[in-house]
Amino acid sequence: MVESPVLFEYLPNYAVPPGATLAEVLDERGMSQAKLAQRADLSAKHINRIVNGHVQISTDVAIRLERVTDVPARIWLSLEANYQERLARLDESALVDDLPLLEELPIAAMVRLGILTKRLNKYDRLREILMYLGVANRNAWVKTLGSLEASFRMSNAHRCDPAAVAVWLRMGEIEAAEVDCAPWNPSRFREVLSQVRDLTRVGDPTVWQPELVELCASAGIAFVAVPEVNGARTNGAARWLSPKKGLIQLSIRGKWADIFWFSFFHEAGHILDQTKRPIFLSGKNKDSPEERKADQFAQSFLIPPYRADELRRLRTAADVKAFAASVGIHPGIVVGRLHHERLWDYSRGHSLRSKLQFASDPM
Repeated sequence: MVESPVLFEYLPNYAVPPGATLAEVLDERGMSQAKLAQRADLSAKHINRIVNGHVQISTDVAIRLERVTDVPARIWLSLEANYQERLARLDESALVDDLPLLEELPIAAMVRLGILTKRLNKYDRLREILMYLGVANRNAWVKTLGSLEASFRMSNAHRCDPAAVAVWLRMGEIEAAEVDCAPWNPSRFREVLSQVRDLTRVGDPTVWQPELVELCASAGIAFVAVPEVNGARTNGAARWLSPKKGLIQLSIRGKWADIFWFSFFHEAGHILDQTKRPIFLSGKNKDSPEERKADQFAQSFLIPPYRADELRRLRTAADVKAFAASVGIHPGIVVGRLHHERLWDYSRGHSLRSKLQFASDPM
């Protein structure tokens, strides 16, 4: 599923003080600032400073204005709060310390994927980035990235760019928030995996993709497939969003069906293991015990161990097709296993492999 452009609330690049509204109210009532000051028991100077946005409207003043103008105090206080918020947002000096983010993130890739809008000035770009990342400032982002980097190292992700991986993970997190899941149920998830295994033979993305999402959600797991972010170099990730909701996130890299499905079951192995580590990332290096265990789970689930010895006797494409049909998986997965175990040279069997189509792909 390709990430849709993020829609942000329109915020003007100017701030209107509540005093402008007060001036309009006075004009409608034919009342001078001096008259208002007299009736509100305030100095004319104070009223003038409110009109020009030089002082804030306090709760006491808002109540006085309500009594004189018949405009509720909550309206004056709301106008003041909105004005102060806009001033804070427009204060570019407050963003200076966050500007390095523009050099630290894969901005071009994020624009290309529709995560960020095109042609913004640096301060508007920075505001958009902070909102997308869900952090208040660069300092918060650095802390978030630091905690993630520990997981990157433990997972042995293949020479990844931590910032690119973090953005990729954020893409999945945002998409997963839209997936309504039942509470986590490990027994149900094991049942789901058997049904997902059957989907490996389905080529129509309008069939397998929504069914995969629905099946996983029924067991408390959000499944998302998102585009690759340059530098991320990861096939997938497994993580827990809450004690009752997990996430399996796969990267749309190359779209080879055998890699995609193996990656899915690999991440499913991590989910079932329920290790306390926050995130598992799957790349090319799989030196950790957890990664090897997840690999073994995927291999065994796709091709039962008691049938594995038969792989050595497969000689032709017809043999592979017959074996795949007998175990109920796509023949490309069998070829992938033959390549991995070096039973077949990598030049053999490519005609049996296929690339997945996704529901978001242009038809």
